Amino acid sequence: MIKLFFKTFLRNIKRNPLSGIINIIGLALGFTVVIISSLWIMKQFSVDKNFKNYDNIYQVMITGTFNGEKSTDRSTPIPLAKLLQSDFKNEMQHITLVSKRENANFKSGEKRITGTGLYAMGAFSELFTFESIKGDVSTPALPSKMIISESLARRLFGDVDVISKVVALNGKEQYQITGVYADLPENSTFHQLDYILPFCDYLKQNPDADQSWGNCFFHTYASIQNPLSLPSLERTTTTILKSKLTDIDPEVLLHPMTKWYLYDDFKNGKNIGGQIQYVWMFALVSALIILLACINFINLSTARSIKRGKEIGILKSIGVNRRQLIQGFLFESILSVFLAFILSLPLILLLLPWINGFIGTELRIPFHSIFFYLIAFLSIVLLGLSSGLYPSLFLSSFNPILALKGKSIQGNSKFKARKIMVVIQFAISIFMMIATYLVITQLNYVKDRPIGYSNKNLVNVTSSSGEIIKKFDVLKKELFDKGLIQNATLSSSFVNNLALTGGGFTWQGNDAKEGSIMGIYTIDENFAPTVQWKFMKGRNFSKDFKTDSIAVILNEAGAKYMGVSDLNSKQLSFRGVKYRILAIIQNTMSESPFESITPTAYFLNLLPKSKITIRLKDDTEVNTTMKAIAMHFTKTDPDITFSYTFTDQDYGKQFKQMEMIRSLTSLFTGLAILISCLGLYALVSFLTEQREKEIGIRKVLGASELGLWKLLSTEYIWLTFIGFMIATPLAYLFMEKWLENYVYRITISWSIFAVTGGLALFITLITVSYQAIKVALSNPIDTLRNE
Repeated sequence: MIKLFFKTFLRNIKRNPLSGIINIIGLALGFTVVIISSLWIMKQFSVDKNFKNYDNIYQVMITGTFNGEKSTDRSTPIPLAKLLQSDFKNEMQHITLVSKRENANFKSGEKRITGTGLYAMGAFSELFTFESIKGDVSTPALPSKMIISESLARRLFGDVDVISKVVALNGKEQYQITGVYADLPENSTFHQLDYILPFCDYLKQNPDADQSWGNCFFHTYASIQNPLSLPSLERTTTTILKSKLTDIDPEVLLHPMTKWYLYDDFKNGKNIGGQIQYVWMFALVSALIILLACINFINLSTARSIKRGKEIGILKSIGVNRRQLIQGFLFESILSVFLAFILSLPLILLLLPWINGFIGTELRIPFHSIFFYLIAFLSIVLLGLSSGLYPSLFLSSFNPILALKGKSIQGNSKFKARKIMVVIQFAISIFMMIATYLVITQLNYVKDRPIGYSNKNLVNVTSSSGEIIKKFDVLKKELFDKGLIQNATLSSSFVNNLALTGGGFTWQGNDAKEGSIMGIYTIDENFAPTVQWKFMKGRNFSKDFKTDSIAVILNEAGAKYMGVSDLNSKQLSFRGVKYRILAIIQNTMSESPFESITPTAYFLNLLPKSKITIRLKDDTEVNTTMKAIAMHFTKTDPDITFSYTFTDQDYGKQFKQMEMIRSLTSLFTGLAILISCLGLYALVSFLTEQREKEIGIRKVLGASELGLWKLLSTEYIWLTFIGFMIATPLAYLFMEKWLENYVYRITISWSIFAVTGGLALFITLITVSYQAIKVALSNPIDTLRNE
């Protein structure tokens, strides 16, 4: 029987190659989307699962109220971590605090490289179960000791044993290596963490850092074995923190590692999701696209019933019962799905290198996994059964006598079912078109957001040293005299990276015990002209005015936070010093462009300045210029490895995820439209073929080509319009909910729906018109002479 079913399948493909091939191609495109989406979704759910304590690790976060709005931050002060270590050691184990990552220059003999690492206090490597390659990889507690990654050890020393070897850090600090840990995988929070230093060395460089509750510059983690204790721990630590940070009404949140990546967005103190929304989005897109492919299959299978009526009648007349017919049709369906799956694999392999390029990770088909083949087999069977069930029941229901007389044509109810499925296809395609349009519009809107400075030809020097900072003025003069730079500046943080927020700020009308938290920069007089600030009020710092040492410049958010309308209306107090407000600048984009701006204060002498920013000349040849600049830096300090980034490129990286979402949604929407068009083209081709004699008669009776085109096209125009009316409100509600996640967002306007509706109608007309015009222009003699 299976042999008969297989022969029948091949004969039908040969008899109706267009619909058969389109059926398989449509299903193949559907499989392509589903497999690519599934690979990406699995990648998202695998993040951080390499850590053995994955289910028990929590990050301590603080929600504070700023300007009447709650904001949740991962940054915490050192005293909070010390308090947890001393008072909560029974409820929380392996408590650790780390600094934010920084680049450092390593020197060993003649070898000079850069690496990224952090300072750690407590049991950092123990909590995250770092795997030892050599030596002891427990978190270093003694001064001048360090542990490094396997890749950094190889870059520094090759295959030589590195334990107890000494390296120079940033040209002067000598560190002894006590252990080498295995590189952390790509899908890990701490991927590319090259080294870990003892926190006592950080405190040696910043002696007062561990005394300030308002100095929120660190990340705190802990292991909690009993999740039922979380509410009690959060309440207790919140009570303690409220007595220390009185101005922001803080609340402690213990955020589990299981949610770090997928649930990382907060609004008004509540978790609102995050990356998980894109996981569900692509899962939904996959379901919709495979539904499109199934609808194509069902529509074309039932439409072909006209030509298969006599075949079914003969089979029934020779004793084939309905159950056997259903089995045969389901076999054909499963075989079509199987061929589609096989066809999708080379297409996926062709697309994956391109997709991996813009998503920044590596997706690959797990051909080595038995689960892949098991899931593929189950998917093929289930999809084959679900898409073939209705056609098999419908086709097997034909009366053999009527079928042999050619009277098996379906009634109005079958036409209505087909129209409903076509409407669903249009609705899905239009929904995805609207969603893609809005994603692209939102991305472009945020990209065009004012950043408050000019990032063209602006360079952040990511390698520096005490020697470079000490001789910075001489170095800057050399670079300027050589015509290599337009300007250069020193600051505590780069203009595009707010590295420090701190508390203790007060002003008239705000005299809270601990003061308010604001972003903090220390800059020199050249910072404003180098980054090309846009001043709203006031002037820049100047060496001509000694009183500028006790002046402050605010961004717009800071001025609003303080309620400053006039520069002389208030003073900002910090650590007992009153600072005169010198100027208000346009908000600078120093954090995520998708979030609100942090109120920020800029000082001349508050913090050490160790970050160098250079502005190149507009007409410079970048590669040649940067090589010349590097020579001057290494001449000033031979122990450093010169490295740098361009701020415009750094800024562009912040759109990486949105760019990825845009690219994937555009790809999937394009495939959805292609599936719909292929199915519609095949359906129209098949149905117009059945109406050839009707068209011939109409032409003989005087019908015009335009009238015939309208006759064949009007129905699909109406179906498109109905699909549009269904998709529009659904797309509006779905995308409005999605846009709520962004502080800086577009407003959905009617023009978006008008554009997508018009585009959908145009695509439909192009798809339908070819066959409609072809039939309308045909010679009626050719179609009627066999009548």
